[in-house]
This record gives sequence, C-alpha cells and structure tokens, in this order.
Amino acid sequence: MTTTLNAEANLDDVPEGKHMLSILDASGDQRIIWDPDNADDVAHAKETFDSWIKKGRRAFSVNKKGEKDQQIREFDPRAEKVILAPALVGG
Repeated sequence: MTTTLNAEANLDDVPEGKHMLSILDASGDQRIIWDPDNADDVAHAKETFDSWIKKGRRAFSVNKKGEKDQQIREFDPRAEKVILAPALVGG
C-alpha cells in the first residue's frame, strides 16, 4: 500500500526497500511511498506520476546521496526517489 509522508520527510525516512515520489507545488510537497515489488503500489505511483506529467511537471530521478541524477519522462518503479517539479519559465 502506498503511503504519504509529510513535507519534512526525506529519503532517509523511507522504509528499507521502499521508494519515494515527491511532488512539489505551491502548497509545499506531497510524498508518496511505494514498494517496487508490489504491483498495486507501482500502479498507484505510476498513475500519480503520469497525471502530474500531463499537467506539465518535470520529473527527475535522485540518487541515494540526494543528488539529481537525470530528467526522466516515463515512470521508473525502480528509481529510489523521483521529484516532480513545475517547469521553469524564463523570459
């Protein structure tokens, strides 16, 4: 079952073997935890990821050190942490 953590949670707060999706927005961020070996968890995390990508969010995988690894365009259930952030608009 996926779990939602508060905004202060970080990758260290995620139980062993679980992965985290962090969605940044104007109200802070929502964090969803999933078990990559649980099909229902993966489906829920992917559905959430896909819905935010359709809204124009950019997704980045993050490694265990908390460093941005790479931008991703498709949900990867094996990514330890994924951050969904608003696209930056320049001028």
